[in-house]
Amino acid sequence: MPCACERPMATRWKTPSLNPEQQRDLKREMLYQVASAEFRRKGYHGTSLDDVARQLGISKATLYYYVKNKQDLLYQCHLVAADQAIAAVCSDPELTGLEQLRRTIIDYTTSIICDTSFSVVILEERSLNDEQLATVIKKRTRFERKLQSIIRSGLDDGSITACDPKFAVFCILGASNWVTKWHRPNGEWGVAEIAEAVALLLCGGLASQHARQDGANRLYGSTITPSVQPQKATQDDRERTRGERERGARASTCNRRGNTA
Repeated sequence: MPCACERPMATRWKTPSLNPEQQRDLKREMLYQVASAEFRRKGYHGTSLDDVARQLGISKATLYYYVKNKQDLLYQCHLVAADQAIAAVCSDPELTGLEQLRRTIIDYTTSIICDTSFSVVILEERSLNDEQLATVIKKRTRFERKLQSIIRSGLDDGSITACDPKFAVFCILGASNWVTKWHRPNGEWGVAEIAEAVALLLCGGLASQHARQDGANRLYGSTITPSVQPQKATQDDRERTRGERERGARASTCNRRGNTA
C-alpha cells in the first residue's frame, strides 16, 4: 500500500482518518508544497491560482479559505521555507563546528530539492509587498546568523580554517541555493547524494588542515566517472587527423626550404 506522500494530491486532500484540525494542517502543507513547486517551475507571474488548484484537484474558490490571493500564497511559501531552513540547522554541542556545518548543509540542501520542499526562488521575493519582504528577510537573517554561529564555533574548536563567517555563509548559501536551478527530480543524481556531495565540497574548502574529511561519494571525493563518456574516434576521424599531420609536415618542409634559399 503506498504511503501518504505517494498518493495523488487529489486523494490526499481528502483524508477521512484525520480530525478536522489535522486535515486543515495537512491541506495547508500540501497547498504550500504544490504552490512552491509551481512557482519554481513557472515563476510567480507565470503561475496562476487555477494552476495550483488544478494540481490539487480542487476548485480555485477553495484556495481562498487558506490564502487571500496569489501574493499572500507566495508570502506564506516564503515563511514556511524559512522555517524549514532553520529546522535544518544542526546545533549538537557534542560535534565540532565543521561537522555541525556538514550536517546542516546536507539537511538544508535536501530540504530545498526534496519532494516535500517549500523552497521558492529567491528572485520571486520582488513580488512581495514591503511589509512581507521585511518579514521574510528577518527570518532569512536569523538562518544566516545561525550558520555564522556554527562557523565561529568551528573557528574556536579548530575544525574550520580562518575565514570571515559572514563571507563563508554567503558562499555556502550561494552554492546550495543554486542546486534548485539545475537539479532534476528524474535525473541521474539522487537527492541524498547531491546533498552529501555539496556538503563535502563546501566543507572541504573550510576544513582546517587537521580536520580534513575522508568522506566521498560518486559526485565528489572519489574516482569520478564522467556523466558523458568521450566518444571513440571513427575511421574518418583518424584519416582526417592523419591528413592534417601530413599537410603540416609538408608545410614545415617548404618553410625550411624557403629559409635556406
